[in-house]
Amino acid sequence: MTKSLKVRQNNQSCLLRWRYVDQHYSLTWGRWNNPSDRAKLDLCGKIISQDCLADNFDFSLDKYRCWLLGIVPPTQPSTNIKSPPVLELLKKRIEENYNAADQSLLKLLESYNLPIRNQAEAKKFIKWIEDRNVKSTTTKRYLAILQVIRKDLFEGIKIKVAERPKPKPFTKEEIHSILNGLRESPLYHYYHDFVLFLFNTGCRTSEAIGIRWQDVDLIKKEIHIYETLSRNRGSTANRIRKSTKTSKYRIVPMNETVHQMLSARIRKGELIFLSPKGKVIDDHTFSQRGWKFTLQALGIEHRNLYRTRASFASHCAASGMPAHEIANLLGHSKVDTLYNYYLGQVKKPILPEL
Repeated sequence: MTKSLKVRQNNQSCLLRWRYVDQHYSLTWGRWNNPSDRAKLDLCGKIISQDCLADNFDFSLDKYRCWLLGIVPPTQPSTNIKSPPVLELLKKRIEENYNAADQSLLKLLESYNLPIRNQAEAKKFIKWIEDRNVKSTTTKRYLAILQVIRKDLFEGIKIKVAERPKPKPFTKEEIHSILNGLRESPLYHYYHDFVLFLFNTGCRTSEAIGIRWQDVDLIKKEIHIYETLSRNRGSTANRIRKSTKTSKYRIVPMNETVHQMLSARIRKGELIFLSPKGKVIDDHTFSQRGWKFTLQALGIEHRNLYRTRASFASHCAASGMPAHEIANLLGHSKVDTLYNYYLGQVKKPILPEL
């Protein structure tokens, strides 16, 4: 690394990113709208740059985390640093950028109430989680978080996760039945256009909830996706505007179905889709009521509302669209993500007669 580090914005937090000895590193600290937090991380970046030039870089990043937390001065050798407790680091991470998985892990750590000072104790904690019959996929998610905040303790631990079945997308017949069912429903017809939009664009639910009239171009038939209305500290009713999950900007073309639907809608405010009371859509409430009851009434196997995204991807693939184009439409940089989590069969393969 030859140039100084520059503090940049990452959602509501301050972020440093750099590359050293062919490895990528990052540090998140404080709030972007707090000049003091930005200044402190900027100074930390100068310390990191100096350490890299002097071949004194702390690969665990504990030295820099400790300095940011005010535990030790930056001049103290990293070998003498007492690393901050896992619980303290996790609380700081949640304060900077709330995440439901982080919050659940915090509750487990508080219930565990035992120190985690070395790799043996780290393994005991993971074993304690597994003994509570937590799903292996969830445990692996927790481990990934712990490996970020204290890599020195958790880096050698691995969780075996059985390969999950491919997602079961909705067929075209099921999609048409669902949309017709919502259109004719006296209680939930208001959500017909919202669900039609999800099925025909592959947008994440929070992206569709936050889509504004300024984000669509009816002349060019384009939808510009770069923000979401995400849950605020887990609340589905109280939301904040953030960048997309991958922080990527993408353009999704409209098919004729979406174009006709948007052209026919009356503009009543900034957001395109609102609840019947004119508020931001609460997808949890709709999922537990309108979506669930509609599928039950139609005799369609229940799948969550987010499965509209996998259905869109699967039908795109069935139509012959290249995988990299589908990944771009969904906002993924890796095609592997598409294959592992979104593509499922929408029609039975026809086998040859031998």
